[in-house]
Amino acid sequence: MTTGTGPRARGRHHDPRLDAALIDAAIEVLSESGYAAFTTTAVARRAGASTASLYRRWPSKQALAGAVARHVALTELGDIDTGSLDGDVRELLTRKQRILDSSAGPALLSLMGQATHDADLRRILHEDVYLALRGRLDALVARAARRGEVPTDLSEAEISVLALVLIGTGLARSVFLERDHTPGREPAPDLGETELRVLLDALRRGGRG
Repeated sequence: MTTGTGPRARGRHHDPRLDAALIDAAIEVLSESGYAAFTTTAVARRAGASTASLYRRWPSKQALAGAVARHVALTELGDIDTGSLDGDVRELLTRKQRILDSSAGPALLSLMGQATHDADLRRILHEDVYLALRGRLDALVARAARRGEVPTDLSEAEISVLALVLIGTGLARSVFLERDHTPGREPAPDLGETELRVLLDALRRGGRG
């Protein structure tokens, strides 16, 4: 299925530097102002480009938003293979947190919030964020099963729920748990190790109940 989230190149050569500048500008606008102020005009202006050059790549605001989501997912959620289940899950959690800590984090939060009211955007995020993460988790579980680290009978439903947990915990932490760096204030507990243990336990128990 074609989502329309990638740059359009029919009969034209696109400057990859401008492609990158437009994506970076889109992330900045989303991060700073949210989806309500996310317009093709604002993004083009931020990138120092024309709206015509933007529309040659992405024909709509939703397609541009999808390109942002796809860029973030492909950049950060590349192949993960550390040689062990513990290492793979830890690396996946590290990359997920790196996304949320960067300017892309607020951008994705804004897109996901808007997606509840926008069916096209919801479909794009399902394909370019959820399925990207789900694919990484599928590959991780398959390797772990071959190494005997997890049961071979993990169900599709179990993996789907774990993918949703991976996304949901990151978003919930960004919304509900502030990171207060005030000098002298007791630091908030680091939930990363707890999340790691919970996910590893769920994977290792699998369909055993």
